[in-house]
Amino acid sequence: MRKQVIILLILFGVFLGIGCFGNNTQQPAAPVKIPTTPQTTGQGKIVDVSINNFAFNPASVTVSTGDTVRWTNQDSATHTVKGSSFESGSIAQGDTYKFMFTEPGVYDYTCSIHPSMKGTVTVVEKK
Repeated sequence: MRKQVIILLILFGVFLGIGCFGNNTQQPAAPVKIPTTPQTTGQGKIVDVSINNFAFNPASVTVSTGDTVRWTNQDSATHTVKGSSFESGSIAQGDTYKFMFTEPGVYDYTCSIHPSMKGTVTVVEKK
């Protein structure tokens, strides 16, 4: 029984390693068109940021208090959006995460799975 558990753990580790570090020779999917004009809601605007080719695009956005930023994952890999006061959890391909910014300031964020992915949301007081 103990040997079987050890073998299963080893196999799990191998498959996990292949999934995370395997040679992905597939071409990236064509990007999904995300509106560049902010949409308005009853609360404020929605500003879109796409996640594509392991980058946030645009990497920097400026919004007003009460506006929402919506991140959409267009990559086949799972990503996250993690800042000091917000965290998305895992965002699979095609999924979105939204966060409404209510306080002025500069909010840096990263993908906790891929730390080289970085972005900034600058929030200014609504005029």
